[in-house]
Amino acid sequence: MTSQSTLLSDRRRWMSALATAPAAVLSNSWQGLSVQPDFTWISPPQFETIMLRARADGSGMVFNFGEMTVTRCSLALGNGIAGIACIGGRDKRHAAVAAVFDAMMLCPDGSQWHALAREAVLAAEAASNKHVAARAAKARATEVAFSMSVAEQPK
Repeated sequence: MTSQSTLLSDRRRWMSALATAPAAVLSNSWQGLSVQPDFTWISPPQFETIMLRARADGSGMVFNFGEMTVTRCSLALGNGIAGIACIGGRDKRHAAVAAVFDAMMLCPDGSQWHALAREAVLAAEAASNKHVAARAAKARATEVAFSMSVAEQPK
């Protein structure tokens, strides 16, 4: 695996963590930064609607599942590195903070911005995993076990 493909797989992971973490976790990480980077908007946070597509059994024909509202934005740090975010729902602050952390993660390893963003991404990933586990536990609590008994036929 090349370093470019490793970066892309890592980026998918941190982008997922930033998008799915509770907004309060990212906001707290942003407020906790000792120094916040300067940035300029390439595209400020805006609401959009996307079409979700699916396959009936994973391999069948594609169909339009429904629409979803997302908040997207892109920005550039003072050093020229660009960050993007696409968040499910209508939360401009969540998208903006996620985009800044994305750009900070793209800074070279060992840089001040990369180190600060890495801590935020790890906190976001932990919060996201905790949230997923809580939802799974709640769903498991409603699980119903069906059993079927077969009556013997009279002889």
